[in-house]
Amino acid sequence: MEYVRPYSFQQVLDHLRPRITPNIEHIEGNVYSRVTVEDGRAKFFRVEDANDGQHLRVTVASDITDNLATEVTRLRYLFAVDEDPAPAVAHLSQDSLIGDLVVERPWIRVPRCWDPFETSVRIIIGQQISVAAASTICGRLTSRLGLRASDVSGLNRTFPSAEVLSQADLDGIGLTERRKVTIQTFSRAVAEGIIDFQPSENLDEIEKKWCALPGIGPWTAQVSAMRVLGHDDAMPSSDLGILRSINRLTNNNFSAKELASRSTIWKPFRSWVAQHLWQASEVLRSTS
Repeated sequence: MEYVRPYSFQQVLDHLRPRITPNIEHIEGNVYSRVTVEDGRAKFFRVEDANDGQHLRVTVASDITDNLATEVTRLRYLFAVDEDPAPAVAHLSQDSLIGDLVVERPWIRVPRCWDPFETSVRIIIGQQISVAAASTICGRLTSRLGLRASDVSGLNRTFPSAEVLSQADLDGIGLTERRKVTIQTFSRAVAEGIIDFQPSENLDEIEKKWCALPGIGPWTAQVSAMRVLGHDDAMPSSDLGILRSINRLTNNNFSAKELASRSTIWKPFRSWVAQHLWQASEVLRSTS
């Protein structure tokens, strides 16, 4: 897969590594692997840097090789290889708060998703708990409810469908009662087409639709706009990681409300700012 340069496969891997769903995807060293199932037969994908400064190498293990277009499109979206960072860098590089960070890492991408429903549920599970805890719970979920696939390196499940999750018994996997209701209600909304994952330029519209469901707030709607809907201007300003980074970077003490207000100057690339701030920890350590 050719990518728009500059690009850092390592940056995307660093984001994905702690967020992978056990049984479905895996990162070992600098290789990302995933299983999917078509007509009952498994396909295994490996993605790594081709080390030619232009491409990612995709390897497929499957007895179905006549139609890989859908999966390749999903991989291109997940790894954001077609997105051009230049407009965001040009707009943000002169900013007094985050300009130096952007100049130092012009290759930063906003990783998107392989499957909209899978990633949305992962985001909902991740509300108010650690990244590691969310991944553990997602692994339990897929182990119990996902369709079984041929086992290759521990990849042996697919993510359960919206229809399955809307009626599933979610006891015993680490979810609060409130979160169980949210997942089931959200899954039912997807199954019924109320949530259709169609991109929209109107963030207020996205947030209103998602937040109408019980247990979903602005943070979930904004992160989903970034990851699932591919929106470039989302800003989950209440995120603790983002607040920690911006306050350490600026020696300030922004609240979520203050950051949301300040972030308007970064329009229409606030998703890119959020990604820079999420992954700024190693830069901040080296300069502190």
